[in-house]
Amino acid sequence: MLKSNFMNLIEEGSEYLENGEFDLSIECFSKYLNLDEENPNVLCLRGIAFRKVKKFDASIKDFEKAIKLIPSNASVYSEIAVTQFHMKDLKSALKNMNKSQQLDPLNPYRYSSRAYIKDACGDTHGAIADYKKCIELDPDDAIAHNNLGMLEEKLGRKQKADNNFKRADQISKDEQSPFFGKFNSEGEQVMNQEEAQKEVQNVIDDAKVREEIENDSKEEIKITEKPKPTIGKVMMSIFKSKQEFKSFIQFIKNGFKS
Repeated sequence: MLKSNFMNLIEEGSEYLENGEFDLSIECFSKYLNLDEENPNVLCLRGIAFRKVKKFDASIKDFEKAIKLIPSNASVYSEIAVTQFHMKDLKSALKNMNKSQQLDPLNPYRYSSRAYIKDACGDTHGAIADYKKCIELDPDDAIAHNNLGMLEEKLGRKQKADNNFKRADQISKDEQSPFFGKFNSEGEQVMNQEEAQKEVQNVIDDAKVREEIENDSKEEIKITEKPKPTIGKVMMSIFKSKQEFKSFIQFIKNGFKS
């Protein structure tokens, strides 16, 4: 196989993965790995694709191979934790997410991801501490504010919860959001019904490719933690997850860096 065609398998597989065509994605990555079985980038991509089709054992196997090849890469530990979360192996998921955080302590997403797992383990206070650390590192993380608000609400801390919900709403009005100016501070719709339906459907369609760690209640572990039930928060949460996925795919294409 020509080198150009060989490398195209990664590009094609990544596009299939992003478009939700997971079986075709697995096929491309498997063809590549038949010729280069120790490429950690492609092992991780196939591991994600296997997870999408609920072939969790195969997903774990690929991530474990990748860890042996790049043992200091935080992203691999994070991804294997996601799969373990899907498998309801919360103890192992937390262990690997801890490792991911230790290797990448200044990345706010390590804390928000671990917070979701801690909450699933019943460690509400630990989850709150992680969301606060995430916000300390990234004050404009609307999802972290929203999820912190839900945990504060669970503990009966209404004022703290409301403050975080308001901050999440404020951030969601950022000009980079596709819903900027279309929802008020209470998450109420301020555009006509037809426009709203189109906007909502477009974002939902795009978001289908990303079913990650935050969404076990909504999906598996999609790191989209369950938002407060207003349309503004729901749409903001979906959009953030979509952007996170696209950034991750670009990161993978550029190659892992230990």
